Amino acid sequence: MNVAQEDMSPIYLAENIRLLRKQKSWSQEELATKVGLNRGNIASYEKGMAEPKICNLLKISKLFGVSIIDLTKRDLREHAQKDGKTAFVVNNSLMREAFTKLDGLSGQVDELQVVVDSIYTCHCHKINRLDELPKDVQMLVGNFEHLHEVAQQILQQHRELLGAMKGEQS
Repeated sequence: MNVAQEDMSPIYLAENIRLLRKQKSWSQEELATKVGLNRGNIASYEKGMAEPKICNLLKISKLFGVSIIDLTKRDLREHAQKDGKTAFVVNNSLMREAFTKLDGLSGQVDELQVVVDSIYTCHCHKINRLDELPKDVQMLVGNFEHLHEVAQQILQQHRELLGAMKGEQS
């Protein structure tokens, strides 16, 4: 089964952003400023012509106090109350399961960090023991060190994303 066929449930992102923005009595410009975008971005999201990057989606969901799943997969109009506020019934077991998965992923990131650090330590130890490196080995060393830097950046981005998903402040 391909990804396109896997989840055919409707996406309510555009309608929900508009609904939540109007409930707060914010203009598109005000919401854009709070998220760090321009009004055109918000207008495109609300028309369904564009979707926010994950970092902006996280900011929007946090700003409105709803999960990304609620923002994208639930028709929030069904939960709107007469007083203009939105009520959500949170299934505690689903939330515990989600946080357990996030904690598991955090643990995997920590384990991967140990592996990357160990490999780099071994690399540094071996390189320091050699007197002079041939040019082709010097190129490989440079490529390895660049790969190590990229791995560190990816691990840090994963930590930040997991922290944002758990609602931690960066």
